[in-house]
Amino acid sequence: MRQYFNKALLNIIKHGDTDIFPFPFERYLFEEKNKETLDILEKIHANLDTALSESPPLTLVKLSPVGYFGFRQGTMIEPFWNAYFLGLVISLAEKIENTRIKEIEKKVFSYRYEWNDEKGSLFKDTTWISYKKQCIEYSKSSGFVLQTDVSNFYPRVNHHKLENELKRVDGITDTPKRIIKLLSVFSGTISYGLPVGGPASRILAELALNHTDYHLKSRAIKFCRYADDYTIFCDTESEAYKILILLSEKLANDQLSLQKGKTKIMSSTEYQDIHQFLDPKPVEDEVSEEEQKLLNISIRFDPYSATAVDDYEALKDAVREIDIIGILSKEVNKTKIDQTVTKQAINSVKALTEENQVQAVKILLDQDNLTTLSPVFTTIMRSVRSVYDDLSDEGKDIIDSSLLELFKTENYLTKIELNLNYIVQILSIRHSHAKEELFVKLFDTETNHFLKRQIIVAMTNWGSHYWLVDIKHQFTTLTTWERRAFIYASFYLGDEGKHWRASNKSLFSKEELLVRDWCSARKTSNKPILV
Repeated sequence: MRQYFNKALLNIIKHGDTDIFPFPFERYLFEEKNKETLDILEKIHANLDTALSESPPLTLVKLSPVGYFGFRQGTMIEPFWNAYFLGLVISLAEKIENTRIKEIEKKVFSYRYEWNDEKGSLFKDTTWISYKKQCIEYSKSSGFVLQTDVSNFYPRVNHHKLENELKRVDGITDTPKRIIKLLSVFSGTISYGLPVGGPASRILAELALNHTDYHLKSRAIKFCRYADDYTIFCDTESEAYKILILLSEKLANDQLSLQKGKTKIMSSTEYQDIHQFLDPKPVEDEVSEEEQKLLNISIRFDPYSATAVDDYEALKDAVREIDIIGILSKEVNKTKIDQTVTKQAINSVKALTEENQVQAVKILLDQDNLTTLSPVFTTIMRSVRSVYDDLSDEGKDIIDSSLLELFKTENYLTKIELNLNYIVQILSIRHSHAKEELFVKLFDTETNHFLKRQIIVAMTNWGSHYWLVDIKHQFTTLTTWERRAFIYASFYLGDEGKHWRASNKSLFSKEELLVRDWCSARKTSNKPILV
């Protein structure tokens, strides 16, 4: 299993744990203490029950905004357990991929497994936009389009049915049993649900929908699927209704159902009009043409590519031919943004000139615009973080003051815990007394363990000795997340921290001992941990 655990670590190091939360600092530990981490993962594998009792995984489940008024639960698994879980799933991933409808058939687009050792990536480079463009092509030869998606999909995946599918993939080893045991722990012993946000769950989710895909294919139904989104192409409206009934029945066999509010049968012309920005045909409207050009650019820059420098220069050239500032200005003046266009524009900010980056930041963080942009707030935060270090002090001041203003005005965006994690990540980069006061208040009032560990790391980097000494006395009441951050902090408390580590050594888990040794090496080489 060591080879699969190594793949899991490489994927986490290069791509992070989830696409929902900020990355935990353990990804750097995994890179710098790779052998030692692999040893721990193998010890877990050698005696899973003992490991679960000695170091039970503390899973964080937080609300992630969807649209303007909806939320879904995102899951962050304790990093060592996440790596172990991902390694187990990777060991079956190729077999799972081989059971799916082949990619060449252009039916199922999401998360096609293909390990890339150089990039540390798990999936082929097929995107939601690729899926939508193929849907447009199919719609041109159909009279009607049925568009729907599975309701509350990840939380409703049945563990028993998934275990049966896993055993069909691998009936020899006990890996399916281990995966289901972990899923049960992650879900609080409930017999259904996948953790939302990580690649292991994506691989398992594809397996969970495999039966339904084959039911559609075996009846010669023309369809496309991306994750839990189905688009089905029919000659008549009556045929669309019949397929809707069939799809509902087959999903019900797996205790799944369709979202009524998102299920729609429309003419192909209407479908194409809704997705006009994804259709490469020329359009008369200049702004629409700009948006179309933007959507046709791949923003997924790979810094690990052998041609990374050339690729980045090509990306910058392509993005700078498009009026990104104009597109963003147009979107914020709408009642509701086009999320696909807006996200693509936000993600392209990193390729703009510094002057245009500052302009973009002013638009994105303007207090009057944030309500309109609320569905893409975490995308904004990631983009801002990616350019922050390269901005002038003026640009950094704009970001800091805008984010602090959210707290002064008690903006509702600060009431969402996931948003807080991203805001604190950015505010942690530079110290100010206003930030320090805010962090002390947040630590005392918030229950978010990941946020608390972010604050401990930030206060350590800022040299807030008075505060860290007080936290030291709370160590035994802290969770796994905060404890590791304080172990880091102890190396910045001089002899006081040294004596504390010596007297508390017996309290440290095997993972915490590794964190201690790693933090010691980081302190010696003057490499602070970043939030």
